[in-house]
Amino acid sequence: MALDNATGFLDGTPGLERSTMRLVTWRLGLLLFVVYILNYLDRTNIGIAKDHLQASLGLSEAAYGLGAGLFFIGYVLFEVPSNLILYRVGARLWITRIMVTWGLAAMGMAFVQNEMAFYILRFLLGAAEAGLVPGVILYLTQWIPSARRARLIALFYLAVPLASAFGSPLSGWLMGFNPFGVEGWRFMFFLEGIPCLFVAVLVLAFLTDTPTRAKWLDERQRRWLTAALAKEKSEEDTTHQSGTLRQAFINPRVLGMAVVFFSMIIPIYALAFFLPAIIKQMGTFSILQVGFITAVPYIFASVGMFLISRRSDRTGERVLHYVVPSALGAGGLVMAALTLGSAPVVAMVGFCVGAIGCLSTLPVFWSITPRLLTGVAAAGGIALVCAIGNVAGFVAPYMVGLIRGENATAASSSQAILVSAGFLLVAAVGMLLVGKSLGKRHAHKSESNANAY
Repeated sequence: MALDNATGFLDGTPGLERSTMRLVTWRLGLLLFVVYILNYLDRTNIGIAKDHLQASLGLSEAAYGLGAGLFFIGYVLFEVPSNLILYRVGARLWITRIMVTWGLAAMGMAFVQNEMAFYILRFLLGAAEAGLVPGVILYLTQWIPSARRARLIALFYLAVPLASAFGSPLSGWLMGFNPFGVEGWRFMFFLEGIPCLFVAVLVLAFLTDTPTRAKWLDERQRRWLTAALAKEKSEEDTTHQSGTLRQAFINPRVLGMAVVFFSMIIPIYALAFFLPAIIKQMGTFSILQVGFITAVPYIFASVGMFLISRRSDRTGERVLHYVVPSALGAGGLVMAALTLGSAPVVAMVGFCVGAIGCLSTLPVFWSITPRLLTGVAAAGGIALVCAIGNVAGFVAPYMVGLIRGENATAASSSQAILVSAGFLLVAAVGMLLVGKSLGKRHAHKSESNANAY
């Protein structure tokens, strides 16, 4: 098999490409998928515990919303520093550290005795988890050619709907236990934090920092992967890049993507923290039943994520694969809001469409963002987008808690859903504008290159 001198690619490599990416997916993609399932479960399981937690600690709706949101203050403050450290020391060591500290903080929630302790533990959990998502996105750019990236990012982000789909019933089931007289919600928090410590050991053992160190790939596979990534890097559109950390922080397209991410995070966490409570308003359900019903929109979102990311990779188109589902998702949330008190089944259909719109587009979003950046700017810029976006993780639960009020009704819940739909529509419009700007830059670059010849 010959090496093409002009491109650095191996000639005639369809089979080699498939076998290499299959190994990468099974070893790295699957491991990171499990990591993120545990991560998302431990940050959102207070949604299922909400009523029992509030009753036990005497928390108001606003206090619960504040505590749920304080997670993201710690997350945002440490997001950029954490990702810069990961860029320096490597993903294997730093993701291991992240998992150990967040596992301990998640288990610590079982020992909360008052409102202030609740606030502190939520903040510490966010600080411990900071850097995981941008770190994984940065890590995948070092392993996955862009033409295949949405599918592997989809595998990683599939953890979000699946953690909600299966985690909600699991959390509800665990809360039904009272071992040694311990309250069910405490038992649930403690037990769901333990797996992080075990998986951290697997990350340390099996995550490989770069393709050149991957002894589990044979020589031909390593050569193909490093050549593919090197060729792609050399052909990156330099007009879409920011070479320094400072340039990344003031790049209008990077800031535009941060606004888009912020706007899509609002409905994601509004659903994560309050959908179980809203479902409980719709009928007389047990905790376990609420968990199963909550899972339904996330199952649809999982299917949507797979189909949208696969089609986006196949066609090479990104922007419309984000904009169209997001706009439809905003419409679905509006439908849910308008039928919440009168037609629960129709409202659930709206929640399913809304979940597809705000969750299924995550892999496409993160397939666009890394191509704006390079080098250390990629580490800082991706983390900046994630940090600004995740401010919404604080805003969403606090905002929804205030809108729903102390005596939440179907009407106040509908108002909160409509606000969330408005943010999702802003995300769709924002991506359309950023995509239009990128298209103009690309056209300008192509014209300049043509004139050079």
